[in-house]
Amino acid sequence: MNALAGPAEQCRDLLSLLDRAAAGLEDRHVAVEPMPGTKTAGWLLGHLAVTGDFALRLCGHTPLCPPEWRALFNPGTHPSSDPAIYPPIAALRDTAHAVYARLSAIAPDTEPARLAVVNPYAPARSSFPTAGGFVGYLLSGHLAYHLGQLVAWRAVAGVPTPGTSATQQSPARA
Repeated sequence: MNALAGPAEQCRDLLSLLDRAAAGLEDRHVAVEPMPGTKTAGWLLGHLAVTGDFALRLCGHTPLCPPEWRALFNPGTHPSSDPAIYPPIAALRDTAHAVYARLSAIAPDTEPARLAVVNPYAPARSSFPTAGGFVGYLLSGHLAYHLGQLVAWRAVAGVPTPGTSATQQSPARA
């Protein structure tokens, strides 16, 4: 067991939020930008999937996302208003869930030497100098940040979470 046990536990808890935040989304939602400057639901789910996939690779495991998703969702990419460029929302949702379920299961058992190498993602290296520090961030803070954006997207887009009333649209826990 390594220092990623805590972030992995946080990730497993956040997976329930991912499931609620993505519940009931349809393909027609993938490219909706409910207000200028917000991310689209499709981009948020795709971005989470590919960044979690990067963490899987840092831990020495095979990525789960199709390689072509990187061009759409890697850091530095921008959401599109063209729904035709996005994979189906179910594929985005299911892959994001699978990536983080797998990552939270394997990260705590990753060899410490693998996690001690310099973070290969240079833009984040000053905050997370090692691969292990960056994996911990992707498991917890990064995932939570973008899930918060997806929760906000639902509220702004007026897309209630299934099973809630119109006055209880946020899938966040009390």
